[in-house]
Amino acid sequence: MGIEVVDSRLRVVDDIGINASWDFEYVLSKQEWDEFCAIPPARGFTSAQAIVATQGADRIRGDRATWARGAAVIDRVLEACRRSAHDAQPAPATSPAPNRPALGVGPITGRYIHLDVEGSRRRIYFESAGQGPAIVCLHTAGADSRQYRYMLEDGELTEKYTVYAFDMPWHGRSDPPDDWESTRYALTTDTYAATVLSFIEALDIHTPILVGCSMGGAIGLYLAAHHGDLFSGVCALEGGLGNPRRFVEWTNRADVDHSTFLVSWVGGLIAPTSPRGPRTQTLWGYAQSGPGVYQGDTYFYSHDLPRRVVDIPQASCPLYVFSGEYDYSATTEMSRDAADRLGGELIDMRTKGHFPMSEDPVGFARYLYPVLEKISGREHG
Repeated sequence: MGIEVVDSRLRVVDDIGINASWDFEYVLSKQEWDEFCAIPPARGFTSAQAIVATQGADRIRGDRATWARGAAVIDRVLEACRRSAHDAQPAPATSPAPNRPALGVGPITGRYIHLDVEGSRRRIYFESAGQGPAIVCLHTAGADSRQYRYMLEDGELTEKYTVYAFDMPWHGRSDPPDDWESTRYALTTDTYAATVLSFIEALDIHTPILVGCSMGGAIGLYLAAHHGDLFSGVCALEGGLGNPRRFVEWTNRADVDHSTFLVSWVGGLIAPTSPRGPRTQTLWGYAQSGPGVYQGDTYFYSHDLPRRVVDIPQASCPLYVFSGEYDYSATTEMSRDAADRLGGELIDMRTKGHFPMSEDPVGFARYLYPVLEKISGREHG
C-alpha cells in the first residue's frame, strides 16, 4: 500500500507499481505488526513512532526528513489500519477520567517570582493550591506545570498538602533569556538543580516533598543524593539516570515542524489505557513547546546527567521511583536500577505511561497518595 499527499490531501494507492516513486517507506515485519495490533499492545508498540524509538530507525527507508515531517500522518494511518484489523473486537479498557471541576473560579493561584539562578535573573511562573506540608512538582521535558493541574485541583490532596508547580525557564509562562533568538538552549544538571533549589529557597519552603516526572524525576534522583537533607522525600516519576536515545535531531530542525513532530514523538509513551481527555491535553502541551526547548532538555537527560551520576551516592532522604509499564524512555528496568543504586523503593505502576499525573490522574493517584502519606508519616512520626 502507498499513500500520496496531493494538495494537502491523502490518497491511498493500492498498487504502487514498479515504475512508481516515493519519498520514503515505513516497513514493519509480520511480528511487529502483530505486536502493534495486540489488545493491548506491549510497551514500544503503541504507535508508529514508538516502534521507531524502540525497534530502530532502519524501518524508515528513503528521505528521513520527509518522514519526520509526516510522522503525525504515519501515526494516524497506522492507527486507522489497527482499528480496521480489530474489526469488532472490544477496545482495551481505559482508566476513569477525572471529575470535571465545578463551574466558576478554580482553586489554583498563579503568580510570578523573580529568582537568582547561578548569577542570572530568572522570571518564573508558578501555581499553588492547598494547605499543609509542601509538595513541589517538576514537569517533563519540553512541557510545563500544566501537567500537574489535576493534582492542584484535587481537593482530597490539597486539603492535606500545599501543592506547588512551576515552569522552568524557557518553558510555559516562564521567560527565556533576552537573547533567546541567538542562543542554543541546553539544560545542564547544575543549572537544573540550582533552579529548583532557588525556587524552594525564595518561597521559604521547608523540607518539601519533591515530585518530578521524566527529566523532573531524573533531577529528583540527583537532588535526593546530593541535597536530600532539604527534602522530606523524593518521588521520581519515570525517573532514570539518563537515556542517550532521547536526543534526536528531528526535534529541532528548520525543515521539520517541531511541535507536530513532538506530539508524534512522545505520543507513543502514553498508555493505551489512559482516558482520552487527559491524553489529548498532555499532547497539546507538547504542541505548544518553544523551538529547541525539548531538545535542550534532552541534552540534560541524554548527555549531561549520565556523566554526573557515574558515582552517584545513595539518597539521603526517603526515595520512591515510580515506573509506568508503557514507558520506554525511562523503562521499568532503568527505574529499578536507579532505585537500587540510590537505595530507594521502586513503585511498579501497571498499565501506566510516561506522564501518569497528566495522562491518567485518577489511576496515578492510587499509587502516589499512599506514598505521600508514608513520607508525611515519617516526617511527623
